[in-house]
Amino acid sequence: LFNERLAEQNGVCAICGDTEAGGRGQFHADHDHATKTPRGVLCHRCNIALGHFRDNPEILQAAIEYLNKYSEVE
Repeated sequence: LFNERLAEQNGVCAICGDTEAGGRGQFHADHDHATKTPRGVLCHRCNIALGHFRDNPEILQAAIEYLNKYSEVE
């Protein structure tokens, strides 16, 4: 399944689109931690980021809003 997903993603991270895996040089097979259902294949940075955001879309959305708030040109 890993190789199929990576091929479906054209060999890039499902989130950032990077071709470099980062970390120890291997992409990560992401999965839903509650259901164990496989998701996509991620680079090291995106995999770690999801973990730090506890796979919580509300926290991630709050981070997006925070970044947008402070990146606006005044």
